[in-house]
Amino acid sequence: MKCHKCQTSLPPGARFCFNCGAPQPEAPKREAKPPPKPMVDLDGDIEKQLVELFFQALRLRVEEEHREEQFQAYSERLYESGFRDTVYRKASHLAEELRALQKKSAATPREANRRIVESFEEQLDYFIIHHCQDINDTPLPEAILRWQGMGREDVDLFQLALDYLDFAGEPDETVYTDFLKMPVDKLKNAGRFFLFPEKEERIFFICDQSLLGSCREGFALTGRALYWKAQLQTARKAPYATLESVRREKGWLLVNGHFFNANPSLNLKMMKLLKKLNRLFR
Repeated sequence: MKCHKCQTSLPPGARFCFNCGAPQPEAPKREAKPPPKPMVDLDGDIEKQLVELFFQALRLRVEEEHREEQFQAYSERLYESGFRDTVYRKASHLAEELRALQKKSAATPREANRRIVESFEEQLDYFIIHHCQDINDTPLPEAILRWQGMGREDVDLFQLALDYLDFAGEPDETVYTDFLKMPVDKLKNAGRFFLFPEKEERIFFICDQSLLGSCREGFALTGRALYWKAQLQTARKAPYATLESVRREKGWLLVNGHFFNANPSLNLKMMKLLKKLNRLFR
């Protein structure tokens, strides 16, 4: 939000402007989100619906993470690799789960949709990483797959972040995970310009992206949120639990509508990591 008088950027919910002192109007209350619509009709042919939804999910994944014109190649690889049989088998197992939920009157649209989305996400990750590395413009680390099927209580968030981002494959990035070895002036600059963790919030790493190596710009991941500052941009924070959106826009990312850019391959891996963290924290 910005001050209505002097246009100074203010944190959400600010009652007064810290620059000119003008009182700020209350933010309008957000309307409650309508309940989600069910992705499948549980009284219909669930297996057939799930298979159709999977192919739609594959197309969407290719458009979001790769290139739209590559969909034909991924679709053909689905048949060539034999993974299509896995899709049908998984659809049958998932349909049984949903019918069992329905019998217990527990198949709410939210719960049914959650199970469908999580199943598709894991299937697509396995297919694209295990069967399509020669098609992918950006190599994706196999270590991503080790976290499938785990709940938040079973996950080491620090190791998960390192597995997803695979800094060993990003030799041009300056990353610090041992802050005792990080130059003190850089650590202070990160804390001054973009890294503002809460008390007892564990910092996983700090990536220095400043042109002169001062750590005045960059990004950091903690146990709760992504913090970052791009050149000539305002410092930003995106908590995993309340992440609203993350998507690629040309060569960069938009995280909750705000500009984020590391490099093309790291942007893709960061987008996947943030979506994974959002699912774990929801």
